[in-house]
Parts: sequence; C-alpha cells; structure tokens
Amino acid sequence: MRSVIVCVDDEWDILRSLGNQLKRCFGKDYDIELANGGEDALLLCAELTTGGKDIALIISDQKMQGIEGDVLLIKLHAHYPKALKIMLTGNADANSVVKVVNGAALYRYISKPWDATDLILTVSEALRRFQQEQQLAEQNELLKKTNNKLNSSLALLLATLEATADGILVLDDAGKVVSFNQMFASMWNLSDSDSTAHEDDLQDIILDQLIEPDAIIFQALFAQANTEKRDVLRLKDGNIIEFFLRPQQLMGETVGRVWSFRNVTREKQTEAIMKHQALYDALTNIPNRILFNQKFAAALSDITDGSSLFAIMFLDLDLFKEVNDTLGHSIGDFLLQEVVKRFNGCLRPTDVLARWGGDEFVLLLPQIHCRENASEIAHRFIEVLQPEFLLEGHSVHVTASMGIAVYPHDGLDSSTLLRNADVALYQAKKSGRNNYHYYCADSTVSN
Repeated sequence: MRSVIVCVDDEWDILRSLGNQLKRCFGKDYDIELANGGEDALLLCAELTTGGKDIALIISDQKMQGIEGDVLLIKLHAHYPKALKIMLTGNADANSVVKVVNGAALYRYISKPWDATDLILTVSEALRRFQQEQQLAEQNELLKKTNNKLNSSLALLLATLEATADGILVLDDAGKVVSFNQMFASMWNLSDSDSTAHEDDLQDIILDQLIEPDAIIFQALFAQANTEKRDVLRLKDGNIIEFFLRPQQLMGETVGRVWSFRNVTREKQTEAIMKHQALYDALTNIPNRILFNQKFAAALSDITDGSSLFAIMFLDLDLFKEVNDTLGHSIGDFLLQEVVKRFNGCLRPTDVLARWGGDEFVLLLPQIHCRENASEIAHRFIEVLQPEFLLEGHSVHVTASMGIAVYPHDGLDSSTLLRNADVALYQAKKSGRNNYHYYCADSTVSN
C-alpha cells in the first residue's frame, strides 16, 4: 500500500500549489493529501491510519488560523512518531522552531515563499530517510525475533543480513564484531582474511579509507554503546557512505549495536548537480538571479550598523545585439563567456558577479569603504574590455555601461537598490555608453 504525504495550510491557493508540485515529483510513488487547516489535518491523519495507510511525511505551514503549525506538528507527533515533519514558515520564530524541534522531532523547516528546487530536494531526502528507517525497523524486528528463537545460532541472522541492499555490521554490547554481511565487506573492501577480523582490526581497515575529519568522528562513535546517529562518511576515493547507527536493546538493556551503511555517492552527486544548475547560469557558470538574490539578502542581514557600505552595479554590453545580428548567436555566446572571464579577473573574492539575463549583469560589492572602491571596479571593467576579442576568426570590440547604487545612501532594501542601479545604468547609456554613473535622487551623476 502506498504511503502518504500530508500537506497542511489554511490558504487554499498556497496549499494547492504545494500539492501540485509534490504530485508532479512524487505522485508516482506516494499519495498526496491536502488539509485546509489544523483540525482538518487531525481528522485526515486519523482516517488515513484507520484505513491502514502509513504517513511518510507531514508538511505544515507555521502561521494558520485555529491550530498553528508548531502546535499541530507536536500533536501529530504524539500519534504518528514515525512520520517525518517539515514546517513552512514565512518568518521563522526561534521559540516556535525550538518548541517543534523538541516536541515533534522536526526534520527541517523551509522558508516561505519556498524555492522549488530546495523544496523538492528536502522532500526527497526526507522520503529516503523514511524508507531507510522503515527498512531498518523491519531488520531490527527480524533481529529481535531471531534472537528470541535462535539464541545460540546465527544462521538465520546471516541469511537475513545478506538479503538486504545495505551493508550491515552487528556488534555486541562490548563492541565485539558479531557479524557483517557481504555488502558490508564489499563496501569496505574487506578480503576473505578479514572475515574473522577482531573489532580493532576492522576499525583500522575502515579508518584507513576515511578522510581525516570523518575518521575521527567514526572512531568516537565506534566506542559509544548507546548512541543513535545518522550521518555520512567521506572516503579518500571520493565515495560517500551514509550510515545509521542504532543501539539494540533486549528487556530494556543494550545488547549490541547495528550499523547500516549505504553508498549514496551517485545521489549526492546528482543533488549537487541539480543544486548547481538551479543556482548558476548555464552559459557563463556564474551565479544566476536566484543565487544573487540569496547572497544579496545575506549581505543585508549581515549589516550590524549604519556605517556599513556596499554597492550594487548593473551593467550591460553596449550594442551587443549587433554582434548577434551580424555574427550569429554562437559568437554572441562566446563573447559573453570571454567577457565574464575578464570581469572575474577584476574582482575581489568577496564580490558576486551574476548574469541577470541576456547581456545584462549585476555585481554585488560588499565591504567597501567608500564610493571610490566601486569606481575602481568600474574603471577596471572599462579597461579590461579595451583589447579586442578574437572569436572563431572574428575580431570583436565591445564596451560596457554601468549604473551604481550604494547602500545605505541609495536605498535600504534590495528592490530599491536594484531599481536605482538600473536607473543609473539608463543614464550611463543615455550619456554615450562605455562609462558608469552613480544614482542620485535629484540628478544621476557620472564618474
């Protein structure tokens, strides 16, 4: 029977949008159920479990009429502790977040409005964790039954361990190796001679394959008898191993530990690629609008007093359309790539250059001491574009016009600063191109 993802929000349009996004990505494997508020969610979850369905994930808005999201998730956790919980919040309240983390084992919270890529990646991770916990719970149940029925024999246990796709390592209460399956042996490159290895030898074999920080973490966990932990380990060969460590108890006493290992290298690489594609321009490989806005917001939030300065610069290439029209879009694309290379050579490590669209770029200059710091960058951009570009046998000359707005003089928020930098860019274009202008509320002035 298919498991269920429950979405809760008292604003129907937002709830429907959330449900549609999840259906597109996860509807093949999961049922997506919508609840228009806290009371509806409690009734819906009760009906689902009465019908024999497992609730894999509950996603709830924080601010709702009636039962608020944090209170709702705590109530639902009391009845459905295995379901993972994600809270959506437009303005994270630290006290509410802490309360729901402690009371409902909150998996994660996502800011509203959510970024679609971040939402899908977070839900994918949560569902994979739910599946793994289900599988491990089944394995643990089977281990308990095996210990009860075959206290003196490991035959059935070994057969069960070999049937799972995860690498499994079983230790007794003293940390001695009881058993591991073939998948574990293959994952950690154990030879036949290692099959009866002492726990210290086995630990050394694993430690030798881990990068140093992760080796220290693994060594500390290996010595702990009652720790439950989920994390990843990075190997020297580039592989990434996800592990889940859980103590095993019998009659209220810890009798051993079970390590579950899974190679998640491909999944992590795919996630990294998806994240990069979502945040970087495909042509120039510099940040796109989404990443720029994130870094812009971070720069604003880092400001602690009114004396801090930073600049926003809008710039575009003069007469770039003529290059596309006369030489073709492929030459235009090459030109954009080469221009970005030259611009990057002019920047400090803290500066953020992003492609805004077409031949238009935006530059964030944090931690400047005066307006002249931005002028220096603008001068460098003008100078660096003076040498011709040789592109597939064509000699191309290009210039740039720039508009600059400075925080806090020209605005205190992102939209105002961007708008004023755009106004200054218009003035730079109007006054003859190949120059830069600062925004001025009365009359935009140039260099």
